[in-house]
Amino acid sequence: MLGVAIFFSGLFDPDPDAIYQRASKAVRNQDDQEAKRQIERLLETPSHQVDAAMLGAEIALKSGDFKEAIRYYDYVPDSASRESFKARSRSGDLFLFELKQLSAAQDELHRVLESHPDEETVLQRLSFIYGLTSRGWQAIPFRLKLMQQDKIDALLVYLLSMGDRSLENPQLLTEYEKGKPDDPLVQLGLARMEVDQQKYAAAKIRLQKLISIQPELSQAHALLGKILLNAGNTDEFLNWQNSLSDQDRQLPDVWGIEGQWYQKQGNRQSAILCYGEALRRDAANSIACYQLGQLLLQEGKKAEAERLLKYSKKLQTYEGLVKVAYGDKDLAAAQKAVLLAQELGLVWEAYGWSRAVLVLNPQLDWAFQVKQELEPQLAELKLTRVVDEKNPVKGLNLPGLGAKSKHEAESATSSKGNRQIESSISFEDVTARAGIAFQYFNGQNWPENHHKMYEFTGGGVGVLDFNSDGWPDLYLTQGANWPVDEQQFLYRDRLYLNSGNGTFQDVTTQAGLNESRFSQGVSIGDVNNDGFADIYVGNIGLNRLYLNNGDGTYTETDQAQGTADQWTTSCLVADLNGDSAPEIYAVNYLMGADVFDRVCKNADGSERSCMPLNFPAAQDQLFANQQNGQFQNVTSSSGIEVPEGKGLGIIAADLHGTGYLDLFIANDAVANFYFVNQGTKQPTFTEQALLSGLALNAEGRTEACMGIAAGDANADGLLDLYVTNYYRETNTFYKQVSPDSFVDETQAARMADSTTYKLGFGTQFLDADLDGLLDLLIVNGHVEDLTAQDLPYQMQPQFMKNQGQGQFQELKPTELGTFFQTPRLGRGLARLDWNRDGLEEAAVSSLDQPFVLLENLTQNHGHRLVVRLTGTKSSRDAIGTTVRVKTKGQTLVRQLTAGDGYFASNQRTLVFGLGDAKQIESLEVTWPSGVHQLFEGGVADQEVHLIEGQPEHFHIRSLN
Repeated sequence: MLGVAIFFSGLFDPDPDAIYQRASKAVRNQDDQEAKRQIERLLETPSHQVDAAMLGAEIALKSGDFKEAIRYYDYVPDSASRESFKARSRSGDLFLFELKQLSAAQDELHRVLESHPDEETVLQRLSFIYGLTSRGWQAIPFRLKLMQQDKIDALLVYLLSMGDRSLENPQLLTEYEKGKPDDPLVQLGLARMEVDQQKYAAAKIRLQKLISIQPELSQAHALLGKILLNAGNTDEFLNWQNSLSDQDRQLPDVWGIEGQWYQKQGNRQSAILCYGEALRRDAANSIACYQLGQLLLQEGKKAEAERLLKYSKKLQTYEGLVKVAYGDKDLAAAQKAVLLAQELGLVWEAYGWSRAVLVLNPQLDWAFQVKQELEPQLAELKLTRVVDEKNPVKGLNLPGLGAKSKHEAESATSSKGNRQIESSISFEDVTARAGIAFQYFNGQNWPENHHKMYEFTGGGVGVLDFNSDGWPDLYLTQGANWPVDEQQFLYRDRLYLNSGNGTFQDVTTQAGLNESRFSQGVSIGDVNNDGFADIYVGNIGLNRLYLNNGDGTYTETDQAQGTADQWTTSCLVADLNGDSAPEIYAVNYLMGADVFDRVCKNADGSERSCMPLNFPAAQDQLFANQQNGQFQNVTSSSGIEVPEGKGLGIIAADLHGTGYLDLFIANDAVANFYFVNQGTKQPTFTEQALLSGLALNAEGRTEACMGIAAGDANADGLLDLYVTNYYRETNTFYKQVSPDSFVDETQAARMADSTTYKLGFGTQFLDADLDGLLDLLIVNGHVEDLTAQDLPYQMQPQFMKNQGQGQFQELKPTELGTFFQTPRLGRGLARLDWNRDGLEEAAVSSLDQPFVLLENLTQNHGHRLVVRLTGTKSSRDAIGTTVRVKTKGQTLVRQLTAGDGYFASNQRTLVFGLGDAKQIESLEVTWPSGVHQLFEGGVADQEVHLIEGQPEHFHIRSLN
């Protein structure tokens, strides 16, 4: 009976201390079941609840029962105590690392911050969670607090600098999805990944479900808004807008999305308001900064606009430097990034990068000086990326929050969708039948070990009529072994003569051509106005100018050759000062002692190609025609000496209607150039890309720009530009809205999704079915083999059918012919009508496959008019001449341009697709000299020759 009494006394012992002692003893004796039984008795006892819970959690952790451990920790109330901190932070870690539950982990860690706002580990965990789930802007305070505590490494500063543009370990989302598939934060991260992968319908459904479950998740609203913005459905967007809470409107992205919406509707004032609010919240929001600058420019506020646009451009330069500094541990790039960060007001980041590089090299004086200068300021700084006084909207007189009306920008039209169209457009590869056998060669290490920069660029395609028989011939540039031996004969540029019967002959040797250097682009032009096409070849090393002797041969000159250490990519021949004598412009790419030898490495030590940002920019060269067989280098006096121009493509066209040719240069990973011709005796230009809307894309970002197509894509009489870009960057469609003013209309033209996962090079506008609307041809291919990372290397070419109203739709490769079904590493692309049937065709150079000549076999095509031009007062090539053809109430506008995009020189004819019109009402010509001519009447389906000043056009041949 005494034992029973003792048992019942222990069971009902009211002394919590005694119970806790028994629990502790059981733990020491490794009797976990007894320990837990005693602990459960204390969990509701205030005096011992915390100690019992902590003891119970330790037992659960020892057995690997993480859920049980968290249950025990939940009994520990929130406070500033050591036990509370340990319970919350351990629960957060268990949810994060063991149970893979992001939302629960975030909740626990935020509870810790209530009483321990500066705890390093908690800040790191929250920074990770917010970064993983695409909430980089909301992660900024956590990251800055870590920096404030001197917890700095390169990754932390990189993530702060890049924000949501660099998602942190997105592959981990699949692990968290397994842990808790319906976790709202997992769903948010997956939706972001679907948006990146262009799975918009799936992302939309996921986000709508997520918002219905957790409406306070503001980033979900922002992501949904981006999807609805691009879809263009007015009702859906306005419903989304009306659903936004005050909390949602704290996000800069929400204001930016609304700004883009109002801008599309033509409501400039509301767009200005929204972009201004986005910048007030996030001064480093490059989209809002750039677009606000563009809108203020349209408002006539040039000084304010220029301030914003320059700030936006500097943000892009800074981002590029950050990528190089972090990715390649490039200390020179880091120094430039630090200096620019200070200029932009990114004080935290300037300090962070200086500290990060001191880890790599503690002896760097500049980094130590920056650290010493900025360190005392940190305690007083707000936890924002940009200090207030550097905010680009500070001091600007912009409308305030009260000016906004939710419904003032409702559109009168709703989305029309992207209807799949039927087309008979098709092309056939006729290269073998035509007798052309050519393969570009880009160095002995390729394709086994191709990580050097010069290996990805070539080769060029030039179209010319070298014997003046009316049939377009072909000049194809060739590479060489590296280093180049100019005495070699194995790899040479080739000239193919069009026999006029569907075949071509290699006449390189007969023509006296011996171009054995490492050739890149080519331009064709009559530099001495003698009526015969000359050839200018851009090389790695000295360029070459070949003068046509008029007898089927060429003579090499030493003019306009540049320097032996240059790297010329594209080039052009065109009259740039209105004296009728064509100049020569050489687009140069990169420079540096190791630019042709350097190979960069990944973090794991594996080799990869370097980025263009790893090397200094090479200065373009301009050679003025002295009209005596000589060319003078006028680069320094011409206004084209602008820093950071890593050019790959070029177009020369009269874009502002003065008769003088302007130049657009597509730069790689830095802002583009737009050189506006000043109309002076010596060629003189002013760089105005930023103020003209051509420097950056709609998001205010630089892109890896390569090829350029120029043409009136939306039939409004103004030349538009289309630029190909890197993988995961959309190609960019710049619509000209007024002389010297362009707007990125890629989304509106429905050309974003189809090009995001392509890497484009050559591109040309051409009217394949002669319906009067310019279609678009693009060749693609990556610069490096990353198939091990599940990225495409060879890529299919693309054909975009113009649907009217400036909208395009990609046609299916199976409809277009085998060429479009074959992945390749496409590079140079030129437009021509090689068989002179009035149907435009193309010639394509690739790195991995032989040159291709295409024949246009489109069956259901319209009527056409082919126009040849010869200048007399203007240069003989007549570059910059604008022709307007009026028929059946429609006016078609075409301009003869030069440069022709990427490594190419097109046939110098204009093709007008007339649809079902058989008669021409009028043909109007404006020559660069200012001479204006009008030709009344005419029939379709013919090729005509217009000579400047001659009152009648010359009929050449019928095209029926």
